[in-house]
Amino acid sequence: MLKQTSLTHLIKSKAKDIGFEQVGISKAVRLEKEAPRLEKWLQSGYHGKMSWMENHFDKRIDPTELLVGAKSIISCTLNYYPEEVQVSDAPKISKYAYGEDYHFVIKRKLKELD
Repeated sequence: MLKQTSLTHLIKSKAKDIGFEQVGISKAVRLEKEAPRLEKWLQSGYHGKMSWMENHFDKRIDPTELLVGAKSIISCTLNYYPEEVQVSDAPKISKYAYGEDYHFVIKRKLKELD
């Protein structure tokens, strides 16, 4: 069995090889300090039309509610900023929408990390 430090290094190295810019690993614990802030943020309506953010509050603040038995959380960043520039006279769209949906791109990369 790999030691924890070796496993951490292996995960971070593989994630970077796949294309993630940053990788962090943290304990899967209830976010006691963040929970009241998130609740207030939602109650203030700062999530706009993204009503789905109100769903499953307990799972948002406690990853072990989302995945029972989880011990760690692997967080990765990925720059999906497109190189291309919109030049037409068509209505402007957000740059993140130029290419493939970033949800699919990130999901595919995370499956490679599995």
